[in-house]
Amino acid sequence: MKMSFKTLLVAAATLVTLGATSCSEKQADNAAAATENAAEKTGDAVENAADQTGAAVDNAADNVKADLAREPGDTAVVVDRPADKVVEETPARQN
Repeated sequence: MKMSFKTLLVAAATLVTLGATSCSEKQADNAAAATENAAEKTGDAVENAADQTGAAVDNAADNVKADLAREPGDTAVVVDRPADKVVEETPARQN
């Protein structure tokens, strides 16, 4: 079977083009997979950070409740009454 140089050149160019296209598709698939993995990892990291923040807020609230809990020997009574009038200052004592 005799082939001309032009025919061989066209066949070689076709094979190279198909090979390059195949590589490009593989690279595109790999890039898409890498992007998907990165997005998934970022989403997991954000979710973990939100969970940790929520736990920290809960712990802080529990600590505040414990600090404000009434203890034996406490004599002060705190009344939550809003001031609706001007608070006057008492003059300092003069000895």
